[in-house]
Amino acid sequence: MKKIFNMTRSFYLIVLSVIVSFLLLLLLYGTIKLEEKIETKMVSISTIDVLAIVKNSATLIQDTLDKNQNLSEQILNDENLQNKIEKKLELLITPNIKYAYLLYKDSRGVFRFLADGASSKEKAFPNQKFDIETSQWLDIYTNKKPLSIEHKYLQELSISYLFPILNNKKDVELILVIDFSIKKIEEINEIITLMKNGIILIVSIVIIFLFILIIQTIKYLNIKKSSFIDKLTNVYNRNYLHELQNNLNLNDYILSTLDIDFFKKINDTFGHDVGDKVLKEVANTILLSVRDKEDIVIRYGGEEFIILTKVKNNQHQSALNVIERILKIIEEHKFYYNEENFLKLTVSIGVNLFPSKSKNFMEAFKLADISLYEAKKKGRNNIQIYQKN
Repeated sequence: MKKIFNMTRSFYLIVLSVIVSFLLLLLLYGTIKLEEKIETKMVSISTIDVLAIVKNSATLIQDTLDKNQNLSEQILNDENLQNKIEKKLELLITPNIKYAYLLYKDSRGVFRFLADGASSKEKAFPNQKFDIETSQWLDIYTNKKPLSIEHKYLQELSISYLFPILNNKKDVELILVIDFSIKKIEEINEIITLMKNGIILIVSIVIIFLFILIIQTIKYLNIKKSSFIDKLTNVYNRNYLHELQNNLNLNDYILSTLDIDFFKKINDTFGHDVGDKVLKEVANTILLSVRDKEDIVIRYGGEEFIILTKVKNNQHQSALNVIERILKIIEEHKFYYNEENFLKLTVSIGVNLFPSKSKNFMEAFKLADISLYEAKKKGRNNIQIYQKN
């Protein structure tokens, strides 16, 4: 059966919430990208001089060593050479450059110190193991080019700058490493952090509101749906008909009214419990006979039903065939009111083939109802089509 529900403000609130959430997430994305762009610019401006100093220092160390011999062994075996290199590294230490050290990789692939420009308290001794944080460190052996590794913290950017020192075979044997930090511009950092936190808070509130709204809307629709269903027969009721009238395109349907013949006699003879059972079975028979999601069945009152059958490609006969099938199936069906006994029922049906010619639904219904009474006059158990349109 076709389900038509009047859309409420909840739908528009849900759509609005989704749009607002999307725009806020877009703004958050833009803010993050802005922060990244600012950081990239700060790194670019702040590292130009540092990188030049590192390159010069690496060249001086390289010139101090004999390229035809093992570079790391020269430093390890010559304490004076080691001290000389460390003094050069000590000169690099500034408030921004925290560490300057020279590394090599042993035969087992472990990084070890050769020289360290740190103060005596923090200075690493020769051959002390150095633990790398990421596999990026290994890229320098493949690319043989300087490498920057960024470590992001809340108030500063910390960068490890790796400069390769090549041996005579043009392989990377030593790595000069400078760890330096760039303090973020406090005002910009505070503004961006505040913006991000504010947007995240608003998005969270909107999502929570949206979640609650969706839950309430689903509950509302379920309640409203249940108010549209006849509890006895499980077909639509007059509440639904009232809702449907203003949204229904009468060009798409033929309108029929169906009445169970001699239903009052069934109630008087067998009692209301049997009458209710008959109504349920008749309604179920109609539902099984109509086309799912195309035709609409409504209990109008008592033993009377309204059936709206869909017209396809302006072919009214296919819709009328559904009504004829209902009449035939009910006539042939045995309606059991207990395990052994059953009733044979018939129905009278009035049809308005062209309800769209009427001003509104109720006028179209009245014409179908006129045909229904005509069917009763002609002996019941038949279909009459309204002919005076």
